[in-house]
Amino acid sequence: EFHPCKPVVLEVWPILSRVFDKYQNDIRIMERCCRGVRFMLRCVSQQVRELLESLVSQIIRIYSMYKHSCFLYVGSILVDEYAVDAGCVQGLLDMLQAFLEPTFQLLQEENGLRNHPDTVDDFFRLCARFMQRAPLSFLQCASLVHILQCALMASTLDHKEANTSVMKFFYDLINQGQSGRSQPNYQERKMVVRRILDEYGQQLVTNLLHACVFYLQSYMLSEVADVFVQLLDFDREVTSKWLANGLDTLPKQSNGGIIAATPQQLNDIHVAITRSSTSKSVTHALKDLTRLYR
Repeated sequence: EFHPCKPVVLEVWPILSRVFDKYQNDIRIMERCCRGVRFMLRCVSQQVRELLESLVSQIIRIYSMYKHSCFLYVGSILVDEYAVDAGCVQGLLDMLQAFLEPTFQLLQEENGLRNHPDTVDDFFRLCARFMQRAPLSFLQCASLVHILQCALMASTLDHKEANTSVMKFFYDLINQGQSGRSQPNYQERKMVVRRILDEYGQQLVTNLLHACVFYLQSYMLSEVADVFVQLLDFDREVTSKWLANGLDTLPKQSNGGIIAATPQQLNDIHVAITRSSTSKSVTHALKDLTRLYR
């Protein structure tokens, strides 16, 4: 059904496009323009395909020069609206690929993650949208390895919104291995997720435990707990081993008297988490763990 606002959007876009070019180094104006594009896309949904190529090439070009994270946010709206169309998925993955180099360049600077939490937030929001709209294409894309490595580093970031986006990314990734069982691609998704976890599961669990103990505020632990619950639901036995190995890397109490946990206390935490089936009970166990080190 034809949307009555489509002619208005087609009329307004060339003006917005010129504003993007003229003021591309002004973050304030870029954020407001991106907000306008967001409302345009949400309003007419999939009815302005003729603008896509022009819009995507422009946001990629400006982002590669100035790295305004609002363009990543526009990218996530595009994925949300258009990735349900199989014909658009490859073009959107190409957009993601073009975003990667400038994003990683920024985040790999000294204190890059800490200095650019908005970029972390918007980038992993973009990845999460791919996971929700075109999961198999995203999980099989060549860039996933680099995205996972970035997410593992960002898991210790003590910034509420950015860390929440990273945890949501991990949550959605693991969830793809156990949701939508009636869908024809379920077995393939499950196999891909298992392969990813076989390679990165131990590192993920260890990083999450270290993040809880050494970096994150206690009010941020519930999102970490959500990821642990997904891991336990996916494979409780293997996750239990990863937890045991991860807890073993934490400092233990010695005669030197440093503030640390005893092996028995760590074992109690291990039992509490592996027996849990809710985010609330895992959160309690993680808070108990952090108290042993603070």
